[in-house]
Amino acid sequence: MLLLLLTFVVAASASAQDKKLERIRVGGGSASATQMGMWLAKEAGLYEKNGLSVEAISIPGSSLALQAMLAGEVPLLQLGGAASVAANFSGADTVIVATIVRKFLFTIFARPGIERMEDLRGKVFGATRFGTLSDLASRFALRSHGIDPDRDITMVQTGGPSETVTAMIAGKVQAAAITPPATLQARKLKLKEILDLSKLDVEYHVNGVVTSRSYLKTHEDTVRRFLRAYIEGAARGRKDKAFAMKAMSKYFRTDDKEVLEETYESVIKNFSIPPYPSIRGIATMLQDVERQNSKAKGAKPEDFADSRLVRELDQSGFIKSLQ
Repeated sequence: MLLLLLTFVVAASASAQDKKLERIRVGGGSASATQMGMWLAKEAGLYEKNGLSVEAISIPGSSLALQAMLAGEVPLLQLGGAASVAANFSGADTVIVATIVRKFLFTIFARPGIERMEDLRGKVFGATRFGTLSDLASRFALRSHGIDPDRDITMVQTGGPSETVTAMIAGKVQAAAITPPATLQARKLKLKEILDLSKLDVEYHVNGVVTSRSYLKTHEDTVRRFLRAYIEGAARGRKDKAFAMKAMSKYFRTDDKEVLEETYESVIKNFSIPPYPSIRGIATMLQDVERQNSKAKGAKPEDFADSRLVRELDQSGFIKSLQ
């Protein structure tokens, strides 16, 4: 009887604890290095630590993710690229509250015989999909070397990073910008590394946390607690290599240590902490958006971000305590 009573008490206590957790859905893209911030927090149990029961959902495509957020189905997104900014010009109230990756973590590889960016004139250049970060980063790199991506080269879609490398080997494209771990595959196949985009003096909102201003206004403490978990997870991943490697192995579904090492060194170690929304990065994004939407001309980068909660966590000493 005593054992049964204790079992009942423990079960009731656990049930009560579960009820205290606020349930929210968080959306992100497919499992990739720049998306690991959301998953690192989950693997470390940090959402529960901050009173949240988070259902993390992979949503392919930024437009679909934004539709889900604006419909109220997924109030918080881990989102990169110019989609959040572009949505504002269509009447959405999206706002960037954190930028965890602010550098283009792409490397341009080319077939043998191409030694420098200027050699790409007249060549076929591969991007995973038009409008993706791969496409945007490639166009930015080409323009920075005086190459007009609409006139001086032929840009084609290649699919995923692995398919992009295969296309280069087959001669279907002469060059492309790829991310880890496909960079490892490219080196093994003796493709030529001609530009590391992370070394460029430019910032971009490559990945971070996006919500709507209406949700932030009505659920500020929820967003605050999510950011506490998110930042702590990213910080742990950056300094605890074994933990990060284990988490990546789970979500990438691979035990290939070379792949995990390449990803950790190139991406996870470069997480930006504290993750203030990148105003410089948003300014760069506006330049991209302006080419398709004249409303972006003259827009202020600060109008598309809200740094208050990251600043609060930073000034409180919380983020410093994670280093």
